[in-house]
Amino acid sequence: MRLLLTSVPPADRLLLVPAAVRDSPEFAEHLADVETAVVELPSERREAIATGLSAARAAGARLVVPDGDKNVAPLLLALARARGTHPPVSVLLMRTSLPGGPERATPGMTVKPPLAFLLARVPRVRVRFLTDAFGVVVRRRGFPGIEPVRDPVTVPGPVARPDDARPDDAGGPAGFRLGVFGVVSARKNVPLLLEALEQLPDVHLVVGGRCEPDVRTALEESPLADRLHVDDRLLSEAEFDAAVSGADAVAVLHDNDAPSGIVAEAAARGVPVLGPARGWAASMVTGTGIGEVAELGATDPVAEVRAAIARLVAHRDRRAAAAHRARTRLGTDHFVTGLIGDAR
Repeated sequence: MRLLLTSVPPADRLLLVPAAVRDSPEFAEHLADVETAVVELPSERREAIATGLSAARAAGARLVVPDGDKNVAPLLLALARARGTHPPVSVLLMRTSLPGGPERATPGMTVKPPLAFLLARVPRVRVRFLTDAFGVVVRRRGFPGIEPVRDPVTVPGPVARPDDARPDDAGGPAGFRLGVFGVVSARKNVPLLLEALEQLPDVHLVVGGRCEPDVRTALEESPLADRLHVDDRLLSEAEFDAAVSGADAVAVLHDNDAPSGIVAEAAARGVPVLGPARGWAASMVTGTGIGEVAELGATDPVAEVRAAIARLVAHRDRRAAAAHRARTRLGTDHFVTGLIGDAR
């Protein structure tokens, strides 16, 4: 949202958010300093869409719905009622999973594709799906004709080359530093990592981000206390950048059918990735050569993860060099232009 807002002059900005979003710590961290007019939306989804369309029409602005998945049906209804008087609209589908994949099946997976197909054919409505930051995936089964926009990643300044030494006395833990970052939920498989690390005594686990209660319990009960470095809180952008940059590799150990921002953020800093052998994150890792993958559905997933970490330690320089090459594919222009550029 910040990227979209700051890509237009302050006088042309209009931010439409519910009160709960405006009062959230995420808003305070990422949007509070952006100069913009703000319209508070009702909490009920249909009313929020109707209010958003009216506000955009009155301002002569394009309405951008950056998390459009649950808004496809309300938008279709509101646009039908508008009878062609609606402003230009851009809708971003963040989740384009279909039943049968690694994501848990939901009723919405069945009805979203045909509704999105109809929405994309309404005049002055642009529908896009979020692909990975590298552009590895260019089309989604079940969503024909809907084009991708790349997950936006701001590439930081120059980072150390993979052959540059990083002394362990620079404030970080000695040994190989494997990081888990973001909102650390059960799906990130931290207990699996902890068990795999028991037989890898030179590997430390660095956890940065808000930990959900079950993850916090697993960390507290782990016998690897001397090799655990946990910062259980919402990190600022600067803190996140420092944490990822200070890792030797980043673990994204969950099968998914959606792009992983953490994989791209690691590559943007020249840091290799430990990923799953299946799902979208696997496509990002193997499609760019930036890391190693482990088969989480194997008979012995702990052994699989342990072996993948060992390979990553042994080949870190080669994987880091691939990450440096892959970072040239990252940026924010494709995302911004795809949603608010002049083309339909």
